Amino acid sequence: MQGTVVWYHEELRLALIERPDGFTVGSVESGELEHGLLVCGSLRTTGLSHLTVPLTGTSVAFNVEADVPTEGEASELLGFVRD
Repeated sequence: MQGTVVWYHEELRLALIERPDGFTVGSVESGELEHGLLVCGSLRTTGLSHLTVPLTGTSVAFNVEADVPTEGEASELLGFVRD
């Protein structure tokens, strides 16, 4: 599955990834993400996933923490970080 990083907090290593059918919230365990990157991999199954960044061919270990259907729900989960 493909998704686009729509928000990333570099210090906390938390990311919000938009998929065609919703959003994924998770944390980067190793590797690097940045806003606007396209990523490929398992974005819906909770737990550790290995994402690929097609632009660079690099791998990112990503811990999927939540699968949410709407941007509003994703914003609620990340609200404490944005405040």
